[in-house]
Amino acid sequence: MTESSRLQISGLFEFVLEVADLSAAERFYVGDLGLPIAGRWAADRPALWLSPGREVFLGLWPIETCGAKAILQARGGTHVHFALRVSIGSLDDFAQHLQSLGHEVETGWDFGNGNRAIYVHDPDENVVERTERTALWDGATATN
Repeated sequence: MTESSRLQISGLFEFVLEVADLSAAERFYVGDLGLPIAGRWAADRPALWLSPGREVFLGLWPIETCGAKAILQARGGTHVHFALRVSIGSLDDFAQHLQSLGHEVETGWDFGNGNRAIYVHDPDENVVERTERTALWDGATATN
């Protein structure tokens, strides 16, 4: 496998938007646009996860879910973070590549069952996640 093929993005996995009013956002995205609900967070970190496609997820996070409670303390206005899927087995290569370019990379995120991620800030302090997935939100097997 060449370095360029090993470092190729395989698709968008998730995108998170910061919203001022989670109920109003749910009415628009679910009620008006018809996006199905993939998951819901409650308690001290409320959020709504929608499924606009087979293996793509949109997160709606109110401001109280962002900042200190978010990955790398992401705080949006327009979004908190988004995830790009990569091929299984290539995540460590991506981390090493980004670090070699001088980026600070947050590694070690293991969500179990072969689902792992790394995180890096873009020049505007947005958090970009690179993730390899064996399973999707609904438990179905992810394609590579």
